[in-house]
Amino acid sequence: MGNDDGLTLAAKAPDERRRRILAAAIAVLRERGFSGTRVADIATTAGTSPALVLYHFSSLADVLVAALESVEDDYYAELAEGHDSAPEDQLVRMGVLSAEGGPAFGDWQLWLEVWVRGLHDERIDALRRASDERWRHEIQRVIDAGSAAGDFTVVDSARTTLRIACLMDGLAVQAVLGGAGLTPADLATEWLTGAAHELGIDPQDLLQRVAHAGGSDGA
Repeated sequence: MGNDDGLTLAAKAPDERRRRILAAAIAVLRERGFSGTRVADIATTAGTSPALVLYHFSSLADVLVAALESVEDDYYAELAEGHDSAPEDQLVRMGVLSAEGGPAFGDWQLWLEVWVRGLHDERIDALRRASDERWRHEIQRVIDAGSAAGDFTVVDSARTTLRIACLMDGLAVQAVLGGAGLTPADLATEWLTGAAHELGIDPQDLLQRVAHAGGSDGA
């Protein structure tokens, strides 16, 4: 779509143009990372102009934050499709969607950049904090459901949640960087094994649930 089409789209459907700009920002971010992303690149990918990108988003930082929030919303929307299943199956879904079988793994590199940039940028740090809280809240929701059903054995739900959440972060770093021989395919398996030990259940139960669901792509 050329710039003229983008201007027409802007006049007739600003919500659609904003959606396209966000989609373009996500695509450029995934390809080039934070440091390599420019407003001009986003505009070109969206088929519009830099001025129109900045019409909807006051700065490059704003569009990047909105793009990452959109990525995260997509992840949780997909995760929510399994909310009616057993707590163990919800954990499996979490692990799989965070690894190579779901939409999140391709964005772990972006979140690594968020963590680093957040040390020096308050806006990015606010995004990081909100993301962390949302992730822990989702984990604790599943833990509390499993505990109430008598499936999980947990002494301190909040601290258990923190350890399980941090385990995913640490494993993702190693998988992205290729450290410790950890591959993307290992990420869900190792996380579910660690989570099972924290929750007092047999790790093989969770791993068999992954296999029963048809592997990491089918959970």
